[in-house]
Amino acid sequence: MNRDQAFSLAKVFGAKPQNWVTKQTDYLVVGLIETVLGEEPITKKLLTGTPTISERDFLDWCQARLAQWSRSLGG
Repeated sequence: MNRDQAFSLAKVFGAKPQNWVTKQTDYLVVGLIETVLGEEPITKKLLTGTPTISERDFLDWCQARLAQWSRSLGG
């Protein structure tokens, strides 16, 4: 998924997505980072020490939130 899609999903499920990492950032969702062969796949955001989760983990979180909402609606 692209960044806009991820931001939309995050907002729908109650997260507050942002383009930067701050002290209030809980998780950094890391997707595929394309690099030149032999080059380290590092961005400055990964060097902040903020906990990271994979795109798959993010989607699992979205699915869990949806299931939680469904249960609360009696579904």
